[in-house]
Amino acid sequence: MLSASEMQTLRTKLEEYEGNIPHMYLDAKGLVTVGIGYLLANAVEAQKLPFVNNTTGKAATAAEIKTDYDNVKKQSKGFLAGFYKKFTKLKLTPNEIDLLTNKTINQFYGELKTVYPDYDSYPGEVKLALFDMIYNLGMSGLSNNWPNFNKYIKAKDWKNAAAESKRKPPVSPDRNKYVKDLLEQAAKLTTPPKP
Repeated sequence: MLSASEMQTLRTKLEEYEGNIPHMYLDAKGLVTVGIGYLLANAVEAQKLPFVNNTTGKAATAAEIKTDYDNVKKQSKGFLAGFYKKFTKLKLTPNEIDLLTNKTINQFYGELKTVYPDYDSYPGEVKLALFDMIYNLGMSGLSNNWPNFNKYIKAKDWKNAAAESKRKPPVSPDRNKYVKDLLEQAAKLTTPPKP
């Protein structure tokens, strides 16, 4: 797993790149999302979360959650997350978002160990880069659509992995640079300097 300082870096960067939005919104792909980039595949998945009413703070009913989900789902994608607030009446509390993020990080940690059996032995920079990749792409996207990147990661060739790490928009250039820089830093730290 990650050290305490790496975990803090991970959470800070995820919030920077994913946002921390208490209400449902559409992500860049038009998928209903909440919190720190947590995908809600359907209304049933949304109903599993403890949403509360924005005004009263009371627990939302399943019907209210479905209404919010449906209202957001039918909107156009491509807007900032705040745009979708007017279509919602519910939110997650900061504590619930924190718990949800912890659950997601633990899930992705298990998936990273499945894709990369040597994950725990990787430098911290590589672990952080892979967390960002899987958080953005999902396990199947990362394991199935990035053959060259995965080949270099499994060979512990961080320099070439860095060259293969660029994701297409809507991933921002800053986010791509963050991952590339992490992998390049790992390459510098693990490759002996040439005389």
